[in-house]
Amino acid sequence: MHSHSHDDRATTREDFPTETAWAEWVRDYYREIETYDWVDVADNLRGLEAFFHRNRRRTVRNLLKRYRAQVPLLDAGCGTGLNLASMPAGSVGIDLNPRNLELVRGRLPDHPVVQGDIEAMPFGDETFSTVVCTEVLEHVPYPATALSEIGRVLKPGGLLIGSVPCRSVLWKLRFLSSTCPGGEPFHNEYRIPEVREMLQDFEIQRVWHSAMRFNVLFVVRRPT
Repeated sequence: MHSHSHDDRATTREDFPTETAWAEWVRDYYREIETYDWVDVADNLRGLEAFFHRNRRRTVRNLLKRYRAQVPLLDAGCGTGLNLASMPAGSVGIDLNPRNLELVRGRLPDHPVVQGDIEAMPFGDETFSTVVCTEVLEHVPYPATALSEIGRVLKPGGLLIGSVPCRSVLWKLRFLSSTCPGGEPFHNEYRIPEVREMLQDFEIQRVWHSAMRFNVLFVVRRPT
């Protein structure tokens, strides 16, 4: 039992007795409460965010081809399978939310999925040649820890394709979308220099704004 439920007024780190309690409260939201289905929203045009998710799926598919992504692949924070569907059979997904994984198992039976935290992944060192991590780090209590874990499970020279929301007024209007999840603990946004700083332990191939400037995309490699 955690000291704060998601029914109370706790919303920031300062509302919690310890940093650990705050971080676990954040993880509990994604593990126990969130019911957002990115694939359903994208495929059935449910709200304004459908176009964002469709574009994200197309962009990841193109980047995997352009950078000649090698197997085995990991989708870190796979959600309900939006990007995992573009990866070859045998590619692995990891997500905190058991309901997400149940949907993925039904949709993508050839893609094994694991319940787990990308800040502490249950994979050995140098397991994957490619990791995809899009629109995940902005929800993680400690994104630097998650990136360190991604670096650990990547093989030397391995590829990381990712994205985070851009610092933009457009995100402040996100509530206008009928599908916008209303209860998430936070939704961090980043500028390109901040993303480059986060990725300082990787060899940066490219960091850039998406066409609509909704997010910052990045392609990096683990140093050899």
